[in-house]
Amino acid sequence: MDFNLNCNVAKKCNSCQLNNLTYNEQLKYKQNRCIRYLGSFCRICDIIGMETPFSYRNKAQAVFKRERDKSISWGLYKSTTNTLVRTKECKLHTKHSNEIFNTLCALFKSFKIPPYDPFKGTGFVKSVVIREGFTFGEVMVIINGADSLFPAKKTFVSALLKKHPYITTVVTTVNKDRRKLFIGKTSSVLYGDGYIKDTLCGKTFIISPQSFYQINPIQTDKLYSKAIELAELDGTQTVLDSYCGVGTIGICASDKAKKVYSVESVKDAIIDAKKNAKLNAINNIEFACADAKDYIAYLKDEGIKIDVAFVDPPRAGCSKEFLQSIIDMGIKTVVYISCNIETQSRDLRLLKQNGYKVETIQPVDMFPHTNHVESIAKLVLS
Repeated sequence: MDFNLNCNVAKKCNSCQLNNLTYNEQLKYKQNRCIRYLGSFCRICDIIGMETPFSYRNKAQAVFKRERDKSISWGLYKSTTNTLVRTKECKLHTKHSNEIFNTLCALFKSFKIPPYDPFKGTGFVKSVVIREGFTFGEVMVIINGADSLFPAKKTFVSALLKKHPYITTVVTTVNKDRRKLFIGKTSSVLYGDGYIKDTLCGKTFIISPQSFYQINPIQTDKLYSKAIELAELDGTQTVLDSYCGVGTIGICASDKAKKVYSVESVKDAIIDAKKNAKLNAINNIEFACADAKDYIAYLKDEGIKIDVAFVDPPRAGCSKEFLQSIIDMGIKTVVYISCNIETQSRDLRLLKQNGYKVETIQPVDMFPHTNHVESIAKLVLS
């Protein structure tokens, strides 16, 4: 796996911080980072890498700019400097995404649809997001506008589909906040169903414009499979899926659990999670829109005993209150999935101080060529 990205805009973009390393060197670097932050808890398993660490992003987003010669360029938004890093190809994007972005530059020019200028507050196109379902080959194009006045939208979509007939749905969203360039809260479907589908661990999931869904589905399948394997489910356990998002982990684990209780604080995510459970004909799962710590307290008051908890928090990690609720309930097995090994280390330390033993730590490379590393930790109450 001695791949190298060889990207000519990597230094300007800075999204691929490990671009100067071969892929084998990247894996060694991430393995050593995990040992540094998590090695005091137990032996760190060998990191799970990708066979082909390119074109893995099922979500690509780009911004556009009108040049002095009236042509339109696309590129990646660099938030630290509020600038556009121009490119015609991102090697982490799929071939479809790069093709569509290049076509949109020509279409925006020919249809006289101006890119948004955040400094002047003028123009229409703030950004475009492309989402793909790798399993079914479905592609969603989301055009984010500064207002709802999308000129010649029907003709525009027809021209786009003529160039790329594999596109299955086109959505437009409106974001009037001058400071924000990406997906707005209000949306309308211009073509197709307004969503796409993909599979993880044999389950099918609906992906709508604002749904949270893991960026790298190939590695996510490995991540979730390993997490469920570490949970050692045999059909008799009651499972908690905290920070459940659109229900992915709980739904994937449902076949091996007696009952799954899933909780998420984002209302739209819970709506999608219920749709996903119905789509997969799963009847042993319940969803709640609530704060995770409050939900655990509710389950305890109801006399419901949780045997296994899947914990998959945002980068900030878990609050002390949430971890205390796990401790107070006496949940025997905790499978903690983290996208930030520094906050995971902090949280594992607190759980260890309260009677939990860290048995396994498994790193997974979810984002090749970047600094990020995912880690699964299995803890058992001793």
